[in-house]
Amino acid sequence: MTPEIRRARTAFWWVGVVLPLALIALASIVVLSWLPDVPDPAATHWGLDGVDGYGPSWTPLALLIGLGGGTVLLFALIALLSHRLPQQGAAAPIAQPQWSATARLLGAMSLGTAGLMTVLAIVTTAAQRGLADAADAADITPWIPVLLVVMIGLAVAGWFLQPAVSRSPESSGDAATPLPLADHERAVWMKTVTVARVGQVVLGTAVFLMIAMSVLLFAQDVVAAWIVAAVALIVAVLVSTSLTFRVRASAAGLRVRSVMGWPRIDIPSAEIASVRAVRVDPFAEFGGWGYRFGMDGRRGVVLRTGDALEVARTNGRVFVVTVDDAATAASVLAASADPR
Repeated sequence: MTPEIRRARTAFWWVGVVLPLALIALASIVVLSWLPDVPDPAATHWGLDGVDGYGPSWTPLALLIGLGGGTVLLFALIALLSHRLPQQGAAAPIAQPQWSATARLLGAMSLGTAGLMTVLAIVTTAAQRGLADAADAADITPWIPVLLVVMIGLAVAGWFLQPAVSRSPESSGDAATPLPLADHERAVWMKTVTVARVGQVVLGTAVFLMIAMSVLLFAQDVVAAWIVAAVALIVAVLVSTSLTFRVRASAAGLRVRSVMGWPRIDIPSAEIASVRAVRVDPFAEFGGWGYRFGMDGRRGVVLRTGDALEVARTNGRVFVVTVDDAATAASVLAASADPR
């Protein structure tokens, strides 16, 4: 582990774990001290006409600790598991990013979420202190802009409080050697790649939850239900087009196409500056699976952890596609881009 990565991981612990949990702990103490002055049942939801939802007086405290603290711990778990350090004494460990911009983003989001939940718990509890009936609680709508400012402000601060970690040069590998071909020979390489099982589970669960949410909303708010249903449909279509891709490398260049026909990426051989085989971790480096934009400027079709083909274009852009036997594909593309 380099000093740069050590600093980044330490900063993540402070920004994404210690500070958020400290905010939640301090707010919990304040809310707990106010609970004797809060009516029971207490207001738990405000609508356009004031309070329209009630629950136990300890509900804000439970949400603060459960949802706020749970989110912080979940983000920390995701970041650390997707950037595991190699164990000492392990034989030939698989190359894996030890830190990335995705982890930095999770740390920033953790701090922002903790700030939002902290202010929300304090505001909703303070609005009911000393009341006999929670229905008389003051409207908290004016606090919504404050909540957004706190969340965004802390998230931005959390991002800049963590140092950026550049991708290590050794993880990029050497430029591919062109496949030796006679003047009359042409090479074509083709593969089909499907999103990893963990990606299928995550993407499928996200679609299911959105559909379930829209079904539940139909019993309460038809307009909101249709909006959520429309978003769920769009997400389902995008997921279905990102499950399986066909990859083709030839003298014409690189073609990556979804089995659904879209998206389709074509990189002519004349636009290829260099090609190499690399290893990619979809979540650590791109924040997920499918057609993604990496925070380091790369674009790619990343469907699983492992071998990938990386193409640097003449315009400076870099495209990545995860696929088996990436080294052979790189050699074929390198031959097509070789002016000789």
